[in-house]
Amino acid sequence: MRGAVLFVEMDRKKHLFPIVLLLVALLLVFTGKMLFDQVTSWPARMINSASDQASAQVRKIRDAFVDLFELQPKITVNQEVMYDQAKTAPELAILSRDIVVTRDAAQTWLGSTKTIRIHATYRVKAGFDLAQKLEVKVSDREVDIKIPKAKILSVEPLSVVVEELRDGLWNKIQPQDVDRELARMQELARAKAGSLPDDAEQSFERLVSQKLGDLNVHIEIHSDASVTPAK
Repeated sequence: MRGAVLFVEMDRKKHLFPIVLLLVALLLVFTGKMLFDQVTSWPARMINSASDQASAQVRKIRDAFVDLFELQPKITVNQEVMYDQAKTAPELAILSRDIVVTRDAAQTWLGSTKTIRIHATYRVKAGFDLAQKLEVKVSDREVDIKIPKAKILSVEPLSVVVEELRDGLWNKIQPQDVDRELARMQELARAKAGSLPDDAEQSFERLVSQKLGDLNVHIEIHSDASVTPAK
């Protein structure tokens, strides 16, 4: 009886061994397939990861312009347009400055002198003409921004006080005399704010660089005549 039990046990082990080998072989095949899939899919996963990172950077740049200036510029990545320039205001004002102008004008005719004295405050705004495109090109962590050269966009009167209108004996002040002096005062205000466009360019560069602090931002100021690096 003991011999029969021993024979059954040996027979069971004899059949169990091939099953174990089969399971081991299947495990090896399964593990190998997993490794093969991982290796063959690695380039695609790397590309997808890089693509996701680039998309996130582009969205960050777009959101920065929307937050700062309420506009969406044209953004390209490796010559592919990710966002086109959205329709917005024709001009982008960056800075404004209040300029005070006082003008004394006297005109003599045949010994008779008429005098005009005007005191006025103008608000001068400087920024960019968006009829010329604002473009942003992204490559890795490099952000190249091209923007038109800044200029004075508007000169708006805040207050105008005619302090003196004095006629000559026969040389009388005419309405066109006042209009002419007001136009000259506006020109004087524009001239006194001559540095404002340069300040607007510097402010634009500072705001964008701070907003995109973890990226390498390069800004080019371009005009019809030339392209001038601002940074």
